[in-house]
Amino acid sequence: MVDTAIGFVLGAVIGAIATAAGSYLLYWKRERDATRRLRRAFAEELRSYEYVDDVVAEGGYERITARVERPVIYESAAGDLGLLTEREIGRLVAFYSALSWLEGLEDPEDKKERIESVVEKRQAALETLESADTRDR
Repeated sequence: MVDTAIGFVLGAVIGAIATAAGSYLLYWKRERDATRRLRRAFAEELRSYEYVDDVVAEGGYERITARVERPVIYESAAGDLGLLTEREIGRLVAFYSALSWLEGLEDPEDKKERIESVVEKRQAALETLESADTRDR
């Protein structure tokens, strides 16, 4: 009788531990997958801004202020930024802040260095995302 009670208790404890471990592993996998998808989405959006590099390289400072496209991923996934590392978040925010600064900028010829820094910030954010995605595989 005592052996049966001990068996039931032990079975319940083992079952609870197995259920908790399984639930945690499932949660961890979902979070990891969501983070990978978010990184890839941001990386694709950053690649889509490659035209900014080309226009700045050509010295088209006036054209770039009228040609900046609104970021879709950044605006729609801002609530999910917490899935990323602090470094990734910092680089993304730096780029997108600089990008929004470009929109409708007046007298861009006077601000060449700051405009050129947008290109550097895009490349830094992209490299950070790609290295984190490669590391997590």
